[in-house]
Amino acid sequence: MKAKLDLHHRKAEKDRLEMEKDGNLSQIPTASISMMSIDLEQVLFLPTLTHTQMFYSRQLSCYNLGIHISDTGTAHMCLWDESITGRGANEIGSALLKCLNLPALNMKKNLVIWSDNCIGQNKNKMMLFLFIYLVHNGKFEKIEQKFLVSGHSYLACDRDFAQIERRKRVTKNYVPDHLEKMIRSAQHKNPFNVIRMNREDFKNLQEISDSFLNTTKLNISKACWIEVSKKNPTLVRTKTTFNEMEEWTSCNVLKRGKTLSDLKTTPLPQLDCKNPISQEKAKNLEDMLDYIPLAYISFYTGIIEKTKQNNPE
Repeated sequence: MKAKLDLHHRKAEKDRLEMEKDGNLSQIPTASISMMSIDLEQVLFLPTLTHTQMFYSRQLSCYNLGIHISDTGTAHMCLWDESITGRGANEIGSALLKCLNLPALNMKKNLVIWSDNCIGQNKNKMMLFLFIYLVHNGKFEKIEQKFLVSGHSYLACDRDFAQIERRKRVTKNYVPDHLEKMIRSAQHKNPFNVIRMNREDFKNLQEISDSFLNTTKLNISKACWIEVSKKNPTLVRTKTTFNEMEEWTSCNVLKRGKTLSDLKTTPLPQLDCKNPISQEKAKNLEDMLDYIPLAYISFYTGIIEKTKQNNPE
């Protein structure tokens, strides 16, 4: 048992050193790679209330995807709340796509993305499709995704989130606009850029990836390193370690009957963003209205009314 634990810690340390190496390389002016880390912050709840009756009440969940770019030391925070949509792979991929399409984002042609090993959010067919889509459409020449050992996160996003949490403890936030302001003010040097996610920003990556890709032979769950390159975007290469001696495993993931030209001409479908607020949560939010300043009540009444419309008695 101890030997197994030691091996786990040694692998985690090797992963950290590999990530550090990529970060240092990306900061060299002549380097051809940009490196970013991505992670979803723990849920931010609204409104901030201290009334004892509200202690066990369900609050509105807000989601914040952190994207830290090592080249420039800048961080982007993609923010939305559960009345817009949830926090699955479609949402994570869509937020990353919106960030990568920012006009001011000056990325190099080779992108390395570090994330944790969460299959539901970061390590899946939808994210893989997004990388193939971006490479095939000329956004990047190569995208690599690397995964840290579960339970050992050294991502720069975590340090960014720690600053946000410190700032959150000394602020009162009633609506998402307040969270945006709080996040922007959490760091004075290189303030975080907040990207507000709207319904139209979310794409149905699951639908289009199911249409184009077959990943059954890829064995993505065991991969710690995935590579998609311009030469043949759908010939995906994987490794199970960061050992240079390990050979790459290649797998063509394009479905039979599909072509790369189909991929270029097919638009990304919109995600059907339904209001997922439960009736129980809507009732709790309604109970909180007496403790929320008048200026912010309309935000919650809109959510409550929509929930009632979706769940007629």
